[in-house]
Amino acid sequence: MNNRIFNSLVLLSALFGTCLATAADENGGARHGSDGPVAKVFDANGRFVGEMVYFQGYPGVVLNIHGAPVYAGITRIGNGYFEQSATDLKWSSGDAAFAGPNCSGTVYVVSDVGVLRPTATVRNGSTVTLYVASGSRQQAVLISSVGEPGVDCCSYRPAQRLVWAVESIFDLTQNYPEPLRIGP
Repeated sequence: MNNRIFNSLVLLSALFGTCLATAADENGGARHGSDGPVAKVFDANGRFVGEMVYFQGYPGVVLNIHGAPVYAGITRIGNGYFEQSATDLKWSSGDAAFAGPNCSGTVYVVSDVGVLRPTATVRNGSTVTLYVASGSRQQAVLISSVGEPGVDCCSYRPAQRLVWAVESIFDLTQNYPEPLRIGP
């Protein structure tokens, strides 16, 4: 009798474990990582830019700029009236600080995204430039404005702020023209 109960419990345990393993596989491969498709970003010429990643909730790609891994954000193209494209994307911009008023003068990088090299992205017309922070520590610098030239610039009385100096500049739109698209 005890042997029959023991065998029944072993059989139930085995079936229960198999069901859990099958459910884990159907829910994204919890046992062995995600084997599903990864969204890829392509430029206007159909050239592969990178795999879609999310940092702090924002979509983008990781690029290798002069040996430094950096994050470059992307966003949907809109018409300014809250209507956005379902398929066309553009480089997002932000996190730039300027020594001069009206987003002029020396550019500095304000914030970091995750553990990658900090960057600032500035859109000026149809040109989007990625400013890559130096490998050194932040420094206190007098900043007079933040944002983008002619679009969303906020000038204020110069104040010291911790920022990174720029080590290199990369023209995103020249290397990866917009609109960007997602593909398998």
